[in-house]
Amino acid sequence: MSSCLFRCLFVLLLLLSAAGGAAEPFRTTEFGGEEYVALKDLWRWYGFSPRKGREGCVAYGAGNRTVSVMPRRQDFYVNSYRYILSFPVQELAGQLYISSVDVHKLVDPVLRPKFSTSAGSLRTVVLDPGHGGHDAGATSSYAREKDCNLAVAKRLRAKLLKLGFKVVMTRDGDYFLTLQQRVAIANKTPDSIFVSIHHNSGRSGAEGIETFTLAPHGTTGPFARTRRTEELSGNNQDSENIALATAVHSRTIKATKAVDRGIQRARFSVLCTIVRPAILFEGGFVSNPEEGRRISSAAYQELLAEALAQGIVSYSCIVCRKRPGALNAPPPGKGRLRTSAPGSHLPSLRKS
Repeated sequence: MSSCLFRCLFVLLLLLSAAGGAAEPFRTTEFGGEEYVALKDLWRWYGFSPRKGREGCVAYGAGNRTVSVMPRRQDFYVNSYRYILSFPVQELAGQLYISSVDVHKLVDPVLRPKFSTSAGSLRTVVLDPGHGGHDAGATSSYAREKDCNLAVAKRLRAKLLKLGFKVVMTRDGDYFLTLQQRVAIANKTPDSIFVSIHHNSGRSGAEGIETFTLAPHGTTGPFARTRRTEELSGNNQDSENIALATAVHSRTIKATKAVDRGIQRARFSVLCTIVRPAILFEGGFVSNPEEGRRISSAAYQELLAEALAQGIVSYSCIVCRKRPGALNAPPPGKGRLRTSAPGSHLPSLRKS
């Protein structure tokens, strides 16, 4: 891994960020019971200034970095890469506001991943090829999801081993595992991250790549196949989750030129009880004729595996710089996964 730093080229805008000079806490305003921060105050703290945005977007930036939002929407862009906020951007008296949850759990970890507060060393990548056995996942005349998931995972394993990582596969053949069996494998693997590999299904015109992380504590996600909304629990890796998603998602979008469906938050069961930095990656739609044929090809699987590997390397270089074993600490509380840290080094918030 001696050449690690030379491979950390994903989205240079994420590597360096103005530390900001504001010592005063941000004032907050309440919308619908949620705490919000004025965007003008937030961007001033980062040293951003207004810029011309795409149609419908309001943009700010510094140097080669541009951050864009859409009033009354949950779209959030860092340069050309799309994220989905937990709460819509609000507008009041000509001013835009973003939720404090999104400030701490998305905006700051994305702009300053090196400030992640709890990442330990990364030695092992747990690869989880979704579905298997009697569970074929998404199917079409072009591809079966379970086969594509496994093919990409095997190619990715080979690349990660060459890069010096250890790799654990939740499955390395065509057999079935429950979601909790997959999580258990990840949770007992120290100094690791969890990457669940999937492919999508939808209307024939649906296309593109999307990457999911667990929705932060107290928020819900509209995209979960299996919801855990009764407690809206989170976990202690919110900052690391979004940094890992950013590294992987940006690499794969750039490499494949696929439609960017965004980095999104959800409550998939495979993410809800995990105690490691984790993402669920959707590499395209098997239901789309053009994309389905491409997904089933060895050339595309190789391209996707290479991009995933480079994303993981980037995450390791930028975020995982602390002492070995830091990821081994059990979650606080009686087995209940809660987010106790703010997830960023921003000033504290106070009500207006």
